[in-house]
Amino acid sequence: MAITLTHLLCAALAVAAAPASALAPARAGPGASCDRACLENLVDRYLAAMIAKDPSGLPLAKNVRFAENHQLLNLGEGSWRTIDGLGTYKHYFADPATGNVGFIGTVREHGAPGLFDMRLKVEGGKITEIETFLMRDAGAYQRYEEIGAPEPVWLETVPPEQRLPREQMIVEVNKYFQGMAHNDGRGDYSFFHPECNRLEHGLQTTNVKTKEAYGHSTDVQFSAMTCEQQFKTGFLGFVTEMRDRRFLMVDEERQVVFAFVTLDHNGTVRELLQTDGRLFVLPPYFNVPRTLQANEAFKLKDGKLYRIEMTLTELPYGIRPPWPDTKR
Repeated sequence: MAITLTHLLCAALAVAAAPASALAPARAGPGASCDRACLENLVDRYLAAMIAKDPSGLPLAKNVRFAENHQLLNLGEGSWRTIDGLGTYKHYFADPATGNVGFIGTVREHGAPGLFDMRLKVEGGKITEIETFLMRDAGAYQRYEEIGAPEPVWLETVPPEQRLPREQMIVEVNKYFQGMAHNDGRGDYSFFHPECNRLEHGLQTTNVKTKEAYGHSTDVQFSAMTCEQQFKTGFLGFVTEMRDRRFLMVDEERQVVFAFVTLDHNGTVRELLQTDGRLFVLPPYFNVPRTLQANEAFKLKDGKLYRIEMTLTELPYGIRPPWPDTKR
């Protein structure tokens, strides 16, 4: 069964606590000398090469590893054979300290619209790792095309005296994931900025005043709430495991974190009692085991989570990322 936008919206927030080892900040490796402009340029070169279906001009390490949707492939396979155009939306996440750069953007596959997430790891001027995710979601493509570009606040340089160090940025983002672990609405959710907003596949899912149902549910109150109010409902307590959390891009200059997480629903959580006394009966989608890959970006302001942008794709149940080190 193909995942739909409705599935995506309801599953987007399903994350839980990570082991302490996963919180270790990424460190600069040998030859991590590619600055922001260099890293973003390599993303553009990769996308252009993919559209041209010719990777020969890329600065690839001899042992480069390429994976798409957690499956190791030979470079030139998978989306290299099918993606034939780029959309307008392009959001870059550069971490010169570690040589990682991420991307969320719109693409066309044989003319059909979709979303495309990717990560490159660069060492000594060479691409050593390529990780991509292709999401065939026409509605999300259209919303992102209408948005056109990331909200300007994502690209703003934060004055040095207002910045958290990368280790603390990871801690603050991890509070978000921990707050969703078997969410009962009784935790401390003050890590959210009062003006926090969240996008899921280009759709705003917080502070919406038009009484739209959220995800599979018929609840029209949830999307109208603030980020903190949503956590206080206990509505999000249906995750059974979150694993392989990777804080891959940590941008201290802009106070942005782009994290990759793999999450499981084992199909056993069928209903949740919310803090207002209402009983939330989970939709049938979650009645069977599912694994979803969530890639979530966070913009911090005043040390709190101010903007959240996520994309999500369904993968075979229990699959793990093909990267041996989750501490990048």
